[in-house]
Amino acid sequence: MMQRKYSNIFHSLAAGVFRLGEALTSHPRWTPRLANALLLTSIAGYKAMMTEVETLSGDFTRAPCTPGGWIASPGFDLTFFILSPLAGLALLFISPLDRTKVIHLAAATLIGGPHYLATYSFYFWDDTAAYHRRRWVAYFVVPILIILAVGGIAWFKIPVVIIVVIYFWNAYHVARQSCGIQSIYRYRAGAFDPRLKTVTNAAIISTNMAMAVAHLDWYPALYGFLSKLSPYLPDLLSNGAVLVAAVSVVRLAIAMFQRHRQGPSFRAAELAFLATSLLLFHPYLWVHDADLATLGMLVGHFIQYLGIVWLLNSRKLADGTGSLGQRALSRLWRDPWVLVPALVATGALFMVLQVNLMAVTITLVLLHFYLDSLFWAFKQPEVRRAMAPYLTDEAYGRR
Repeated sequence: MMQRKYSNIFHSLAAGVFRLGEALTSHPRWTPRLANALLLTSIAGYKAMMTEVETLSGDFTRAPCTPGGWIASPGFDLTFFILSPLAGLALLFISPLDRTKVIHLAAATLIGGPHYLATYSFYFWDDTAAYHRRRWVAYFVVPILIILAVGGIAWFKIPVVIIVVIYFWNAYHVARQSCGIQSIYRYRAGAFDPRLKTVTNAAIISTNMAMAVAHLDWYPALYGFLSKLSPYLPDLLSNGAVLVAAVSVVRLAIAMFQRHRQGPSFRAAELAFLATSLLLFHPYLWVHDADLATLGMLVGHFIQYLGIVWLLNSRKLADGTGSLGQRALSRLWRDPWVLVPALVATGALFMVLQVNLMAVTITLVLLHFYLDSLFWAFKQPEVRRAMAPYLTDEAYGRR
C-alpha cells in the first residue's frame, strides 16, 4: 500500500479533485459545468504522467485481485483515468462561445505542455541509467536524428510530411496508452490470459483509428495530400478502418462473453475504463474542425498520462534517495510546493514555444511519441523491473 504520508500529501494538494471523483462515484450523471470544473481543476496543476504501458506480458508482476479493481482508489481513478475525457468534452461544449481560442491554447499548453516535457524525467532514474547507456543509439542518437529531420523539413518547407506523421502517430500513440492502462485494470481483475490482451488492444486501436479517419475531408491539408496519392485513398482508409474495427469489436465481445462464463469476473473499473478507451476518439465523429476534435480528445489523454506517472513516480521515488538527479526528481514529484510551480512553468514555456517557435513544439511532440515507446516498452525486462512493481500493490503490502 502506498505510504500514508504520501497519500496525505496528494490528498491535501488535490482534495477538490478527489471530492469531485468521489461524488461521481455515487452520482453517475454529470453536467457540462461539472466536467468544466474538472478541466479547470486539472489546469491548476495537479498532474503527473504516462503513455504506452505497452503490453503487460506474463512476466509482469501480477497484481492482486482487489475489490473494484481500482489502480489507486475510486476517486483517483475516476478523476484521472475514467472520467478525464469529460474535461475535453466540456472544452468542446464551450467552444462556440467567444474568446475560446485562448481557452484552447491554454488547454493545449498548460495541460499538454507538462505532459510532453515530463517524458524526459525518465532519463533520471538510477536503476535504468545503465540500460539507457547500453542502448545509446535508441535513447540518445535517434532523438538527435529526429531533431535534425524536423529541422530539415522546416528548412525545405514540406510541412505536409509533419501533418501526416503527427496525425497518424498521435492517434496510434494515444490508443496505445489506453491499451496499457486497460492492461493494468485487466491484470488487477485477475485476468492473465494473453489472448484477452490481444483482442482488447486490437479493439481499442482499431476503433480509435476508425474514428480518426472517419471524416478525413474535415481536415483539408491531410485530405488533399491523401487525395493526391489516389482520389480513392481517403474513402478506402475510412471504410477499411470501419470494417477492421467492426471485426475487432465482435472478437472482443465474444472474448468478454467467454470470460463472463468461465471467469475471472469483470471488475467495475476495468469495464468503465474499457468504455472510456473505446469512445475516446468520438470528437472526430461530430466536430468538423479537426484541430479542435484532436484537442478535445487529447485533453483526456493528457490527464490520464499525468495521473498515472504521478502515481508511478511518487511510489518509486518515495524514499528520496539515489543520485542527485533522482533525488531532484523525487522532490519534484512528491513535493506539491515544487510540483505545481514546475507544471505551471513548463506549461507556460510550451505556450511560448507554440506561439513563437512551432518547429520546436513539433520536435518536442515527436520526441515524446518516440521516447515513450521506449520508456514504457514492457517487453523489455529492464523496463518491467523498473516499473511493474509500482503499478501494483505488491510493493505496498496490500493483499
